[in-house]
Amino acid sequence: MGLSWLQQKLQALIQVDIIIAIGGFCCMLLDPLKNEYIYLKVAEGHNATRKLISDCHQNETSSIDILVQQEVSRWTLLLDLILLLPASLTAILITSWGDRVGRKITMSIPVAGMTASCVSLAVSIYFEWSLKAIFLSNFLAGISGYYMTLLVQGNAYLSDITPSENRGMRFVILDTALGVGGGVGAIVSGYWVKAEGFFMPIACTAVLSFLSLLLIPLLADSRKIRDKINEEKKKNVQITESGECSNNNNDEDYLMSADRRSSYGSSSSISQHTEWDNNNEDSHKKKKKKYNVVDLMRAVWKVYSSDYSHCVKCHGPINEEHKYVTFHPEKCIHGGGRYPGRIWRMWFYLFAYNFNMFVIVGGLIFQTIYLLSKPLCFTPVLVGIQSGFKFGLIALSPLIVLIYQKVLKMTNHMIILTALVAVAASDVVMSFATHSAIVFIATSLMLFANTAKPFIQAQISSIVSDSEQGAAFALLSFTEILSFLTSTVSFLMLYSATVGIYHGFAWLVAAAIVIIPFSLIMTVVICDRKRSLDDNEKEPLLHNVVT
Repeated sequence: MGLSWLQQKLQALIQVDIIIAIGGFCCMLLDPLKNEYIYLKVAEGHNATRKLISDCHQNETSSIDILVQQEVSRWTLLLDLILLLPASLTAILITSWGDRVGRKITMSIPVAGMTASCVSLAVSIYFEWSLKAIFLSNFLAGISGYYMTLLVQGNAYLSDITPSENRGMRFVILDTALGVGGGVGAIVSGYWVKAEGFFMPIACTAVLSFLSLLLIPLLADSRKIRDKINEEKKKNVQITESGECSNNNNDEDYLMSADRRSSYGSSSSISQHTEWDNNNEDSHKKKKKKYNVVDLMRAVWKVYSSDYSHCVKCHGPINEEHKYVTFHPEKCIHGGGRYPGRIWRMWFYLFAYNFNMFVIVGGLIFQTIYLLSKPLCFTPVLVGIQSGFKFGLIALSPLIVLIYQKVLKMTNHMIILTALVAVAASDVVMSFATHSAIVFIATSLMLFANTAKPFIQAQISSIVSDSEQGAAFALLSFTEILSFLTSTVSFLMLYSATVGIYHGFAWLVAAAIVIIPFSLIMTVVICDRKRSLDDNEKEPLLHNVVT
């Protein structure tokens, strides 16, 4: 009895945000340390000493400096490939698998990989092995999905336990946890290395990552919470229909209840769905299915290639002998049913999300070099302050969302569009920065840009059933990692090729790319607006929800 009470208290205390924050701290602490270590090892190989840039006006790069920088760039690109390529393939399988085995198991995989990666890196640094030993560290992190997969698993976990109308705000809070943890990690990394060298910070990161792995089993089971929420929906629908039978003289109430029936199904269909679930529960236990890679990939493709959202609880499992499902046009309380226009909307959201991430990541890739070089001439301390300021703004995102929703009454789509405009504005201002004040003005505009990512995720989550959340996020995770890889390569090459022409040219290109996701989301808004103005259209709007 005491153990059960303790477990309930721990489940109430331990939230997925804590695990994401610890993961963000480890990731943002580890990445700059790894780059610094590579730079020092390469410099030692050329009998050169590392020079901290304190006055870029007096800095004259020698042939040795250029040689070291070129070799470091090659090592960085090769290590990123070893990390991101396996991560992109693993992410789509792990995330889709979460629909079958639960989120806690699939969330443990990237955390375990990050722990093993930190241990491998710490050992190679302690014994002063060759830089080739870091290949193993990056491969261990990549083959387990890396941090991006952990973050997507956190979003899928929240999708299970959060009503669709509240998911946007909940995803913003999760990103805030990431920003706080990552910001602290980025700020302390430089001071920690200066005080104790490379081994101790990385060894402590491994310990901290292992502790977060131990916290995952203490999370509440998202599937049980989701079942409780759905049971409440069933009761509400049944109560509504019983009240309708006794008061059907009120036309307005009757129309409202009819609209609810079209969204969630009638009480008779719900009872049939419940009966289906109960009758087949034993057969599911007797015949446990082993899912292979083909099944997981097929589940992902079905979500992005069909207007029909399948619900395992209400519509039954897919027939594995003939690979077909019985289509139920009536929507169930779990989000299953037919969603006209879902295919193109899913792909529009997917491309908008990845173009936005392409721009955000691209700016981070060359931002440090941009700030240290002429005409800005930032010191390393000022670079750290700017980075901490940027991460600190993420913590204010929930307040911005509250103002958007409660005061300005903005829809999810309008919040996304506002954020994309802020991203473009920040990039344009940064491109013309010649003084530190302009840099911080451009950085402050990111306060309004941080909501695009979580709200696009919320839109995708809102048009798939509870049984398809993992499959929907699987492709999102896969393409996000590919965006990280292509953005890294593209902006590093673009910046080095155009810095001699104009130092802020890469920022202008990033701002121009934002037009693509803005146009995609605007197309969805216009189509939904036309549907709402059509008097003959009976289908309710699916995802332009005022939250």
